[in-house]
Amino acid sequence: MSRFALSRKEEDSILSLCRTEALRACQTEVSNFSACSEGRTISVTWACREQFRAMQNCMSPHCFNSMSEAKLDEAKRRFFREGGLPKEATPPQK
Repeated sequence: MSRFALSRKEEDSILSLCRTEALRACQTEVSNFSACSEGRTISVTWACREQFRAMQNCMSPHCFNSMSEAKLDEAKRRFFREGGLPKEATPPQK
């Protein structure tokens, strides 16, 4: 069990960071799928199947659902080390 108790907003922010890292790590696969799917609608399902699978296989280790407890804790530590959630701007007092 994780030692870090987080709010839903913090969990969403960590998930977003993990997705961003996955997209960076799998940039080639994502761009291949994007190029294949450009200009297609329904046919993307069968025409770009191989590119989609390659993209999924690359991104899967980075995703929240398949992360080990240790990787998840490291993502949480990094989130807090980098400052956590951005502070909401407060209007100036008059």
